[in-house]
Amino acid sequence: MKKLIILFLTLSNLSFGQDIHFSQYQENPLLVNPANAGLNKDLRAIINYRNQWKSVGAPFQTMAMSFDMITSKDPSKFAAIGVGVNLFNDKAGDGNLSLTQGNLTVSSVLRLDNNNKLSIGIQGGFGQRSLDYSSLRWGNQYSGSYNSSISSNETFFETSYSFMDAGAGIAWAYREGSSYMTANNGVKANVGISYFHFAFPRATFSAENNEKLNSRMTFHANMELGKPNTDLTFIPSVLINLQNKQLEAIIGSDFRYLLQEGSKHTGFVQESAITLGAHYRYADALIAKLMFEYANYSIGFSYDINVSELSSASKSRGGFELALKFVTPSPFKSGGTSKFR
Repeated sequence: MKKLIILFLTLSNLSFGQDIHFSQYQENPLLVNPANAGLNKDLRAIINYRNQWKSVGAPFQTMAMSFDMITSKDPSKFAAIGVGVNLFNDKAGDGNLSLTQGNLTVSSVLRLDNNNKLSIGIQGGFGQRSLDYSSLRWGNQYSGSYNSSISSNETFFETSYSFMDAGAGIAWAYREGSSYMTANNGVKANVGISYFHFAFPRATFSAENNEKLNSRMTFHANMELGKPNTDLTFIPSVLINLQNKQLEAIIGSDFRYLLQEGSKHTGFVQESAITLGAHYRYADALIAKLMFEYANYSIGFSYDINVSELSSASKSRGGFELALKFVTPSPFKSGGTSKFR
């Protein structure tokens, strides 16, 4: 029965065309919005890993990596080009339903004034899905117990297919005041909206079926509010994904505490901070987060505590996630934003 449940979940994923997702979506900027390429950092490189549903069957595993940068750091320029690339692989269920995709992103970042920037980005990519039918078990292969030598009498489709993909987005970034890690009296905000799969890529293993992947619209927003004369920064955020009839909404806040200030002249002592986060994914999970930052580097952990109707089967165990990041400039200096202002 467990095998049939996992197969059902796999087929449901094919039917509704759900995209991959991460709980630490802030650490997946190009999956959220192509306009994020080069918007707030001169250079950024991130590696992600997610493992979920291990408690109810074969785990779903997602790995991703991304890189983006701004091509000009000249603060006197009105506009600059951002570029980025991201790759990911997702493997789900006993049938090893696999998705591998790579995307290239280009953005135009416009400096509106000393505090505001606007970015418009486009993204194009190539992907492949595959399915291992030999790993699946069928009802007529049971004769008292499972016997792989018994024919399933099923008619199978293609084991893999490829597709082209595209997306676009727009984002606004605001920065006021000095570095939130020093005076801690500044405000930073980011708001954006994006649209993915507008080229309607193929979404079926049957060449005779014209089913297309549903488009996804994403809205995201976050702020960084430093509490004056303290080492504490509040970072509330929200993410909303709409794909066909499916809704994913995540809301919550991170709380960053500066552990150590760096030496301003010698550089012998590096800055460090710790972040605790609490978020809620609507009708699905509570998300606990821990992140440690040191100079230009950070490592983040999160865990989904399942609160959906599946919680009795999963025993509230959802998914574990890890994010490794390198950014420049350091988030502790010059407001932590790109020199292109």
